[in-house]
Amino acid sequence: MTQQTINVGSSPNDNSGDPLRVAFQKINANFTDLYPQATPPTHSTGKAGDTAGMMAFDGTYIYYCVANYTTGSANIWVRQAYPVGTW
Repeated sequence: MTQQTINVGSSPNDNSGDPLRVAFQKINANFTDLYPQATPPTHSTGKAGDTAGMMAFDGTYIYYCVANYTTGSANIWVRQAYPVGTW
């Protein structure tokens, strides 16, 4: 998806921009594109719909999808353990 730009009008309160609902729908769509939500994968080959750039996490690992799902035979998810605690 391409970035959706909010029309703010040509001057304050001129009623020529996007209505609030439309503006927030664009905001949500932009964030969904930036941060696609994924549940932690059950295996490294992923499932249909997994795309490169997706991230997920659970109590032990951060998962990152490095390629788009194709056949289910390629390893497209990597995971990194992270310790519990402060930096």
